[in-house]
Amino acid sequence: MVVGCAKKEVLRVGTPFNDDGSEGVKFHRDITDSASIEALRELIKNAGDMEEPKSLGEVADTFFSLDRPKEGIAETQRYVWYQVDASSILYSEGSDTYSTLTAKQTKELKKILEQ
Repeated sequence: MVVGCAKKEVLRVGTPFNDDGSEGVKFHRDITDSASIEALRELIKNAGDMEEPKSLGEVADTFFSLDRPKEGIAETQRYVWYQVDASSILYSEGSDTYSTLTAKQTKELKKILEQ
């Protein structure tokens, strides 16, 4: 038995789709770097709350899920819409809440998700 090991976490990144009534996410990247995962948690913690936007694209630009596979837990899931002003809007389906990231925060998010 190994003592003191951190829980194995995986940041899964995918592209949402809506094709002929079929919806889902096609995952294409798994990130296990603990520094990136902690940076993502900090971004989400510092995201600004917002009301539901009047108009968003039907399909988000990207999706991420922070999972603990051994425990069968999806800790955090967000759909992301990138905006023309370089900011972004995040949506948590589980809690039905929207939040926003500044252009600087969005740049950091993209850096994390594109590893």
